[in-house]
Amino acid sequence: MELRLLRYFWTVATVGTVSQAAEQLFITQPTLSRQIHELELELDTPLFIRDGRKLVLTEDGQYLKNKAEEILSLADQTTEVFLNRKNEALVGNLTIGALEGFVADDIAVALAQLLKANPQITFTILSGNADEIKQKLDAGLVDVGFLIEPVSSEKYSVERLDVTERWLLMTQKDNPLAAKKTISYDDIKDEPLIISHRAEVRRFFAEWAKCKLEDFHFIGGFNLGFNLFPLVDEGIGSAIVTEGAMRRGFPDLVTIPLEPEVKTHSVLVWKKNAPLSPVTRAFIKQYLYE
Repeated sequence: MELRLLRYFWTVATVGTVSQAAEQLFITQPTLSRQIHELELELDTPLFIRDGRKLVLTEDGQYLKNKAEEILSLADQTTEVFLNRKNEALVGNLTIGALEGFVADDIAVALAQLLKANPQITFTILSGNADEIKQKLDAGLVDVGFLIEPVSSEKYSVERLDVTERWLLMTQKDNPLAAKKTISYDDIKDEPLIISHRAEVRRFFAEWAKCKLEDFHFIGGFNLGFNLFPLVDEGIGSAIVTEGAMRRGFPDLVTIPLEPEVKTHSVLVWKKNAPLSPVTRAFIKQYLYE
């Protein structure tokens, strides 16, 4: 499968018509239609169905569009790396994957200093949970990631940062638990809880509580905290969150530290044994040492 065909397909899938895609690609409509047909024959599956004047992706077509975005992005990044190696000045795009948390402030400081010295650098920041960021690191779609411990050093170079975050219970202020100064497992063993959907986090809190996972009353999970706050505000349940993920604008919510206290360190990671672009190396140096 040629990159050229993938780019043709992705353009048609994005704009929705062959005519507009052909105009963007500077080729004729019959040529583009023939190329898409050849791709469907190669994959032995229809990629589009016609809906009036527009083309709608089939299930296989949507899958290929997602994969094409990853493949084309990686190809463009690879080309950019080789072009930038010929330049003395630092030029190129840095893609950072980051969890919600306090580390965002330090990322901003490091980026500001790097861009001031190298104004031709551009950047992209992708928010996500740890699993999503690691998947993008593995695929080469993210240059560096900011995660919280624990992170295996088998596949990644891991630098522990001086950024710690406490885990808290977030609940409504009229919940009897809101009157407590700290929260133990005994306080919340019967409380409807919303917690990260990641298995590692849930096992971590089972170890903290010295109990089994099924001893908690977990009613829901989440990957990013942005959508969590309205759920707690509506009284659906209480949530276990990091303090760096807290949002303003919810006056009826309170947070209480856990007892024993739970703190986690942030870490900066990048793919081990993979060549780093000059821009990525410069950012790591800027963040860690300057």
